[in-house]
Amino acid sequence: MPLTNVEKSSYLNLIRDEIDEQGKPYVSPATVFISHAWKYKFAEPLDVMLEHGEKNPDAYFWFDLFTNNQHRASQLPQEWWKTTFRTAIGDIGAVTLVMSPWNDPIPITRAWCLWEILSALDQPHVKFRIRFPRSMRTVFFESIVQNPDHVLSALSNIQAEKAEAFLKDDLDMIFEAIRSTVGFRQMNSHVNEQLREWYVKTAVEIADEVMLMADSRKDDVMDQKMKVARMQHQVGSLLADFGDHDGAINHFQKALVINRATVGEDHPNTAHAYNRLGLLYDLKADFDKALDHLQRGLACQVKILGTDHADTATTYNNLGLVYNHKGDQEQALENYYKALAIVEKKFGQDHLETAPIHSNIGSIYDSRGQLDDAMTCYSRTLKIVEKALGENHPEVATPCNLVGLIYQKKGDLNKAMEYFQRCIIILEKTVGENHPQTAMCLGNLGLLYQNQGDVENALQYSLRALTIEEHILGSQHPSTATSYNNLGLLYRQKGEIDKALEFYNHALEIRRKVLGEDSAATANSYNNIGAAHQSAGALDLAIYNFERGLTIQEKLLGLNHVDVATSYNNIGTLHQAQSNLDSALQYFQKALNIWEQVLGKGHLETAMTYNNMGMIYYRKGDVGHALECLRQFSEILEKHFGPQHPQVIATKQGIEKLQEEQQALIRERQANQMQKNDARELLDKESLRERQGQERVDLMLAKTANTDEEPHGGASNASNDCNLVRTDISSSAKQRQGASKEKDGENICCQLM
Repeated sequence: MPLTNVEKSSYLNLIRDEIDEQGKPYVSPATVFISHAWKYKFAEPLDVMLEHGEKNPDAYFWFDLFTNNQHRASQLPQEWWKTTFRTAIGDIGAVTLVMSPWNDPIPITRAWCLWEILSALDQPHVKFRIRFPRSMRTVFFESIVQNPDHVLSALSNIQAEKAEAFLKDDLDMIFEAIRSTVGFRQMNSHVNEQLREWYVKTAVEIADEVMLMADSRKDDVMDQKMKVARMQHQVGSLLADFGDHDGAINHFQKALVINRATVGEDHPNTAHAYNRLGLLYDLKADFDKALDHLQRGLACQVKILGTDHADTATTYNNLGLVYNHKGDQEQALENYYKALAIVEKKFGQDHLETAPIHSNIGSIYDSRGQLDDAMTCYSRTLKIVEKALGENHPEVATPCNLVGLIYQKKGDLNKAMEYFQRCIIILEKTVGENHPQTAMCLGNLGLLYQNQGDVENALQYSLRALTIEEHILGSQHPSTATSYNNLGLLYRQKGEIDKALEFYNHALEIRRKVLGEDSAATANSYNNIGAAHQSAGALDLAIYNFERGLTIQEKLLGLNHVDVATSYNNIGTLHQAQSNLDSALQYFQKALNIWEQVLGKGHLETAMTYNNMGMIYYRKGDVGHALECLRQFSEILEKHFGPQHPQVIATKQGIEKLQEEQQALIRERQANQMQKNDARELLDKESLRERQGQERVDLMLAKTANTDEEPHGGASNASNDCNLVRTDISSSAKQRQGASKEKDGENICCQLM
């Protein structure tokens, strides 16, 4: 600072009394504190200040290069930074952090920049903003046009806890201050939230600016138009990554319009736009629109590329995805196998392109409970990817995760743990600890610990997953909602229902906002909230939420989807708990009809519904129908687990007990019938004697009118005897009715856990 070297003062002191051409002083109380890294070129923070000044002409900046005395700033004690500096930030009221480069900002790596960020975040009234030099906009946009995934990588690099300082004491002081106040997690989230906002806003602005310029050009240059379409396409991909499906659809539709106008309907680029739109509508659960766009794309590809092209196979695979989500598994499998046949014919059975198709076919078997078939598909996917890319490639993580999930469902938790941990190791070494894929595997590992009953470890891993997703994807992303949902499940398992409801409701709020009221995920949230109320004994609230979820599912999936059957079953269980047995039976019957139609008569879900219905019939006193249901339950269980499985043995014992009870009831009914027959025979005899006596009386009266006999005496006694018999029969019936009610509470078999 040659200008200040003589007086050893700040530059601000040299210009304190000067004014500009309009008579405005150069120095005045600051309105914005400029935070920047000393490694920057002077032009970078200057550009940010100029842009801010253009929009806010009355702004005054606290820029350390000018305001601090550079001749003694390094000698200031830590206490000055903790008190005087922090107070000054509060008085200024706004901090603007200059970030550069866009994909690995230097300030996050410097501890003193973190101190400036902390001084803003720790004072709620202070506005904290992130700004990039305008020159960075073009560099950023060129990068995302090349590959939108660069943005996720950039966000993964925001890790304040890895910052450095020249002096270890300074680093320790700053880190301790962060830990004791906002914490690194919140600091990273604040920074990333603003970075995402800038990335999205800048991408959309530039794409629209370029499109407007292209539209205003008189010459219709095809190459230029196609570049604009690609820009819109890539911006749509970026918005889709952040869960903004509506925004993504808007940009893909712009790309589609440009493609159709320039290269026509029958072009690979047009087909690709249709494909992406179809997948986005699938995410929004608008399956009809999804199928319409994918079929339009398929028609283009078949016409211009042929039925055996790899792109055609991709569209068949995507159609399979949508049909699967819609609940039409047969159509899904048909399209998956069409895709597989094309790829295997073109590239061979072990080509990398076959891997995702095998995985998707496995997902169908997985949902049907055919775990061995699902394992075959997932394992084959894993081997293909390992052979093509190597055992430690990040693409290996997805099939590795799926194989782990099947082991978990089969009850081999140790094997599942092995695959989940391998998945995490691969991703942490390749894409990093703070990547959404890593978060997904951490979340699955958390659920595995939950299945093992280790709730504390489950919470630890699930919270790590949530931290990453909030950090990279933001607090309003569907994946973040999934982590909130899973944490609700864990707190429900711990018995902390209020906390479970807090997380469940947070997930619901995100899903309603991002995915809409009528999405499958929103329905799932209502069901989970219902389950939490059920655990708390609030059955009416539970039914209310389950019915809200069911309404969405019926509208979205139709009346024959397995998720609808699950909701019928849940609501039936609640009515059963309230002793509304007829209502419970109706819901169980609806669930059973779907299970048998979609999953088959030998599926475990079918078995469980037979069990539930059997218990309802038993409580209603209908032992015959109860036995019929429980026999079905037992047969399916034995088929899956063998005759020596504890549940199978317990069920058979329950059936034997019920059969004995049925035989006892039959014998009792037979005895009652015999008693009734004896009573009827006695009545008939008495009636006969009465008629015969009356005939004798009539005969005697005909002979003489002066007799002293009382001809009705015998009849009267007979009537009294008859009344006594009837009283005994009535009394016996009342006793049996009472005994039957006492048996209502008995459980004749255990539910499958």
